[in-house]
Formats: sequence, C-alpha cells, structure tokens
Amino acid sequence: MEHLSSNLVLLTIDDEESVRSSVVAYFEDCGFTVIQACNGCEGIEKIKAKRPDVVITDLRMPNGDGMEVIEAVKQLDDNLPVVVLSGTGVLSDAIDALRLGAWDYLAKPVADLVELELVVARCIERAGLVQENRNYHEELERLVMQRTAELRKLSTAVEQSANSIIITDVAGAIEYVNPKFTAVSGYSREEVIGQNPRMLKSDKHSHAYYTEMWRTIRSGSEWQGEFCNITKEGRQYWELCSIAPVKDDDGTITSFVAIKEDITERKRYEDQLYYQANFDSLTGLPNRHYFQKHLEKQLPLIAHDSQYLTLMVLDVDNLKYVNDTFGHEFGDILIRKIAHRLEGVCGHNSIVSRFVADEFTIVLPPSTAADNARFRAEQIRSAMNDVFVVRDTEIIVTASIGVVVYPQDGDGVESLLKHGETAMYRAKKEGKNAISFYTHELNRQLEERFVLEAKLYKAVDSGEFSLNFQPQIDHASGAVIGAEALLRWQPAGEPPVAPAVFVPILEENGMIVSVGEWVLWQACSQAVEWRNSGLPEMRMSVNISALQFMRSDLDVTVTRVLEVTGLPPHCLCLELTESMIMLDSARTLEKMTALADIGVMLSLDDFGTGYSSLEYLGRLPINELKIDISFVRRMLTTRNDAAVVNTIIAMAQALDLELVAEGVETEEQLHYLAERECSIIQGYYFSRPLSSDDFVAYCRNLQQNISV
Repeated sequence: MEHLSSNLVLLTIDDEESVRSSVVAYFEDCGFTVIQACNGCEGIEKIKAKRPDVVITDLRMPNGDGMEVIEAVKQLDDNLPVVVLSGTGVLSDAIDALRLGAWDYLAKPVADLVELELVVARCIERAGLVQENRNYHEELERLVMQRTAELRKLSTAVEQSANSIIITDVAGAIEYVNPKFTAVSGYSREEVIGQNPRMLKSDKHSHAYYTEMWRTIRSGSEWQGEFCNITKEGRQYWELCSIAPVKDDDGTITSFVAIKEDITERKRYEDQLYYQANFDSLTGLPNRHYFQKHLEKQLPLIAHDSQYLTLMVLDVDNLKYVNDTFGHEFGDILIRKIAHRLEGVCGHNSIVSRFVADEFTIVLPPSTAADNARFRAEQIRSAMNDVFVVRDTEIIVTASIGVVVYPQDGDGVESLLKHGETAMYRAKKEGKNAISFYTHELNRQLEERFVLEAKLYKAVDSGEFSLNFQPQIDHASGAVIGAEALLRWQPAGEPPVAPAVFVPILEENGMIVSVGEWVLWQACSQAVEWRNSGLPEMRMSVNISALQFMRSDLDVTVTRVLEVTGLPPHCLCLELTESMIMLDSARTLEKMTALADIGVMLSLDDFGTGYSSLEYLGRLPINELKIDISFVRRMLTTRNDAAVVNTIIAMAQALDLELVAEGVETEEQLHYLAERECSIIQGYYFSRPLSSDDFVAYCRNLQQNISV
C-alpha cells in the first residue's frame, strides 16, 4: 500500500473480537491508525466523532447491524468507503449491502488479509477519485462564472480525469468530451460534438427515467443515477453519472456538465449475485427463493370472486433409480431435459421453478375457469410420459403431480405449498404417474403419515418388527416346499399397522434398506432353526426392495448372511419386482448375475404388471415367475386377466422357469391353475401368513395328513 498516503485512519466494526484483532494487527503493520467498535451504534458514534478514511463492518451484529452503519455513513458522508466483511454466506445480503451503498463485499473468513488490503486500497483510491471529480465540478462552475485564465488549468485536469466528462449546452448538444469518454464509448470527439447524448442510450431505461433526469437538471438541481449505454461497437456498458447545471452570474443555466464513472464490472458482479440467489444453476429455472417471492406478489392480484390461480407441485418419479443406474451426470442431463419440456408445455405465461432436487413447482396464469387446473395438469402429466433421450438412451420417467387452487386451497404461499406437497404425496401413494388435488382429508392423512414415520425410526431398536410366514404348497404332492417371509409391525401398546401403510413410508424415507437387511437375517436364521427342529429342507422367499437392490452391495450382504446362518444358498429365494429391473442396464444385469452366482434363486414378483417380454426375460438369470395376486383374483371373471395368466404360464414353461401363483383363495382358482400346470400355490386357500410357531405346527399337521 505504498501508493497511499500515511496517517490513514481505518475503523473496524465487528462483534467478534478475534476478527477485529486480526484487522487491527494487519493494518497497523500497513501504516494505518486503526480504531475499533464492537457494534453498529458504537461505530456510528466514532464516525461522527472523527471521520476515518475507510470503514470495515460486519453485517449481523447486536445493537446496530451493518446495514444501519451503511445507511448512517451514506447520510453523514457519501464518499466515505464502507467495506462489508460478513460471514452470513447469504447472497441476498451481499446484494442488499451493495445496493444500499457498500463499496465492496468480502465473505468471512478471509483466507489472506492481503485480499482485504487490496479492497481497502481500491476503495480509498476510488474515494479519492470521487472527491477529485467533485472538486473538478466545483472548480469548473467557479471557472465558468469567473471566466478567468484558470479555465485552461482546470481543462487540463478534466482532460486527465479517470472518469468520463461531458459538457452540453442547455438543449443537450454536446460541446465537450474528455479523452476518457472517447476511450469508454469508442466514439471520437469529432463524431459526438454537436450530437445529443441520447445517441448512447440503450433500451434499459424507460422514457420516464430520462424525462425525470431532464426535469431535475433544468430546474437547477443536480441529478445522480445510473445509465446503461451503448458503445460505437454495440457493447453495453454501465456508468454512474452525476449531471449538474452550470450557471452564469445571474443564475441562468448556460450548460450542463456530466461526470461518469464506468461501473460495468460492478453491475456484472451484482447481476451474477442476483442470478445465483434466484435461479437454479443446473436448469436455469427460477429457484425456490424466486418462486416464493413471485407467488407472494401474484396472490394479492387475484380477484377472489372471479379468478383462480393454480399451483402444481411436481415430483419426478424414480429419478433416484436413474441416478443409481446411470450415474448423477446422466441424471443431471435428464433434469435439464425435464425442465425444458416443462417450460414448453406450460408456456411463457407460466412460472416453472426447480424447487428442490427432483421437485418442480408450476404457477399457471390466472384463469376464470375452475376446471382449467385439471386440464392443464393432465397436459403436463401426458408430456412427462413421452420418452426422453439421454446419451442415445431412451428413458421413461413419469411424474406425480399435486394440485392446489387459490384461494380455496390456501390463503398464502406457505399454506399453498404445504397443501401442494400433501397432494403430491397422495399422487405417489396412488401408484405414481398420477394427479392428485388437495383436500382437507389429504392433509389429515399426511399428518398421520408423519406420526407413523417418527415411530418407524424407533421400531427396529424397540423390537416392534416381526415376521410372518405364508406357506407355499406344491400342488402335486400337497407338501409345503417353502415360505414367503412377510414383515409385520406392531407399535408398542398399539394395534398392528398394515404393511400397505408402513412399507411405502419405509421406501420413501430410505429405511427399507436397513429394515430389508434385518428381514433377510431373520428369515434365513428362522429357516435354519426350522431345519434343526426337524422340518424338511424348504426354501425361504424374501422380498427385496428397489432401494435395497440398487443402493446396497446386496450380493455381499447375502453371502455374509448365508455364511453366518448356515442356510444353503439354494434354500434362499430373493423376490424382485418386475418394475425394479425394467431398466435393462448393464448394472442391473451385473447385480442379478452376482446374486445368481452365489447359488440363490431369483424370483420375478408381481409378474404381469410391467412390460416384460419373452426375449427380455430370456436375458435375465431368474429361476421363477410369480403371478401377481390381482390377476389371480380376476382370472375367473375377466377374460383379459385370464389371458394374462395363461400367457404368463406359457412364458414360464417356455423358459423352463418355476411358477408361483399368489393370492389363491378358492377351489375354483386352484382348479384353474392346476389344469394349466401351475405347480406352486400360495394363498389363503391353504393358509394365511403365520407366526413361526404356527408355521411349524401347520407343516407338521399337513405332513401327518399327507402320510395318512
């Protein structure tokens, strides 16, 4: 800082003593006289007592924050540099501070105080330039009035000014520009003399903006503001401008002088901060902050008696599986394509934002038709069902959409978003790729869900989970050849909770991975215990969730469980859902092959509900198909379901796979399946899911009946 004069005074304002001590130690070594204040009020009083050359202030402080300091300094001395040194990390704070009058902004902690030193140096130098320009302005006015020989001396100073200077006549015709003006604008002096400064104007300012400027200076007052102008080459640049009238001895305005500082870089920095604070860096869509602010402004404009405003909360179904299968970079490309498609289908008058991760929010233009929301939601859902192509790979991702309509579904931004989330969760619960409209009943159900979720986190440690086992019967011999392990939950002191209620919650919050591993350990240990108690060797079927399959090292876990429990691999059957392996990726095939190499059986559960084909099944290392219960229940009454069952049986036989029918409840269903050689039957016709002891009793009783 050798270029600065000595005896400069620096005031540091911060409620952290360690920060002040660091600033004092460093800048005293640089030759400054440093004074301190621990809050904004104390700092303002010290500024009033003795003006420093520069102020360094924190933002968040008790008893007077940094914003108050900036405002006070602006009123006391608008040429006293204020540098904000803050640790809030909030971009909007930086924008607000700069717009309020801070000269620069740095985030704490500053790794190297040399950076702060350079900022202080620039600010002091800039303050000197501003003061110099003000002096120039005063000198110009005095020289014009005096019309003395000192005009030449002042003219020389203006010629060498670091800022652009323009002098016009009262009509606005340019009479003089300095070299800095020609350097910044690209125009030569000869090209602009006689022209009006409007030749530089861009379309960034309204006609009223310029009208107010001319009204101010023609009234004899000084005008200050910013201009976005255009260079000769067509480049936009920003200037901080001060325009003052020049008067003769009679007070008549004879000309105007404008002093302009190039602030293009500062504006670019402000725009960058604004973009980062309001837009998503991946998609370019408005972010959560911008969206909520927009909605806050829109709601008061809606006429409650004749208009409706639709808010949609859209969650991309199964994006986690795509990321796990293809990687997060692939997923990011997909998110950008989804964002682009949503913008296209919603139109320019709608606001689409990336609210968080794989969740988007949409606000449609106000409508006078109450049923418009359903039509537009179906348009969006339909558009999401079209294939996405990412890196030459076709991907189908659906969306669950929750819809709320203002004003009947909420009275403010917070309630509308909350109710939109509630409706979206209902759409997911209904099977995804669905649209759900908010109702008060949905809100009650969601609150109950959150209560259940809190209890589930304690269920494993509290011993509230247990397993039931449903026998699988070989139809030819009538013997029990296996069991499917089924998870049950009974919270302490409460009635049991149905799996259809708590299992989806486990899947949504990710607990299904740890709970699924617990089920695997318990089921394998139970199978070994049955064998040791004298039951014949039988297989144990265990359901594997999609998250378990995709996220964990399932083959490593299965190998460890089998080794520790002593269960032979061929006695374990892992049931995978058809939708889980629908993405025929190398990773899916690799995982299934690793499991098959262990020697365990692989079953395709709920078969018939997805999109599998004979050719597709032929590539997978599976041993068994399991006909979904929904087809078994309707196959005797619905021709289409009967055709599906017949086709599944034919596929299994063609591929030499075991075939299991679940949900068999009647003699007629059993007879229908037996005629078509479906060998393994599971359902209430033989037995409900049983506790371990009841399962043993059932097997022994059945064995005795067979022997008789």
